[in-house]
Amino acid sequence: MKRSDRQSEPKVPANDNSRESGEPLDPRILRIAEAIGRHLAREHARRSFPANDNEPQSE
Repeated sequence: MKRSDRQSEPKVPANDNSRESGEPLDPRILRIAEAIGRHLAREHARRSFPANDNEPQSE
């Protein structure tokens, strides 16, 4: 599916915020939400996690 195909599909809010189902979402808001999502994904991918954060066990 091409990106342009996804954008042409009607968007329905996932929450119950009393919007009429036929009312289209503002494309500017959708663009901002996509940018925020990509930014968060990049931050998560850059975050380095320790290979092993367990305390050494004494025998």
